[in-house]
Amino acid sequence: MIDTLGFRAAIALEPLGDDVFAAVTQNVPWPKSYGGDLLAQAAAAANETVAGDRTLHAMHSLFVAPVPIGATVRYRVERLRDGRSYSSRRVSGTVGDEVVVSALCSFHVGEASPSIAEPAAPAPDPAGVPSAAQVLDGQQGAAAAYWSTGRSFDIRHVGAAPYLAPGDGARDLEVWLRAGEGLPDAAAVHALALVYACDYAMLEPALRARGLAWTTPGLATASLDHSLWFHDTFRADEWLLCRLHLVSLTHGRALVRGEFFTAAGAHVATVAQQGMIRVRAVPASD
Repeated sequence: MIDTLGFRAAIALEPLGDDVFAAVTQNVPWPKSYGGDLLAQAAAAANETVAGDRTLHAMHSLFVAPVPIGATVRYRVERLRDGRSYSSRRVSGTVGDEVVVSALCSFHVGEASPSIAEPAAPAPDPAGVPSAAQVLDGQQGAAAAYWSTGRSFDIRHVGAAPYLAPGDGARDLEVWLRAGEGLPDAAAVHALALVYACDYAMLEPALRARGLAWTTPGLATASLDHSLWFHDTFRADEWLLCRLHLVSLTHGRALVRGEFFTAAGAHVATVAQQGMIRVRAVPASD
């Protein structure tokens, strides 16, 4: 059973006044917090300062410093502009006196226009694709438990999943994802859900291309910067297909581009992220 408690807790903001909000990062079995927490919290804070007639359509973020698990992050929102159709916000997230994330968010009222978008290629039905829990059945440990049921989303890899097995050298990856349980109808909540979830797999095409797995000894990764564009409305508690492509892997930095489609084939979002990938030498045991 997958619930959305982690996602819902992550975006539970405490208003502090003067467009400042606090939120707490959620537990993960790694030394630092999950980047999707910071992205979704920054977007949620910005969303609190705009009129209800406009929704998030673009977000550009820079991960400045790692954040301890369970840390309280303060998000200060700067109102850059409120126009007739668009609103712009700058968000700075801090822990103590240190900036940990910086984001620009743009909101739009929406308007009628011709619709021309990237077509969706055929993909296996998600009902026939193994869930993370099925792939990791019989595996023990905190990481396997988290991947299986702890991420608020049912994430299903089309083909080999990079949890345990080394990648096969390919630069492309497909995953189906949806929230583990129903979400409220508000479009803003579904946008925040995708902001939160899309960081889970962004670096996996680079792992696959390098022949790595998340469990490779000495592997160290970090999200560096992230951009997300919304093209249309959708429900994050219904299946979304994420197609990811490794654009470049140089100097220890991977750039990955992705598109999100509904099960009916509508192209609803595009994402690009740069991340660090290192494999440190592991001392030989006696």
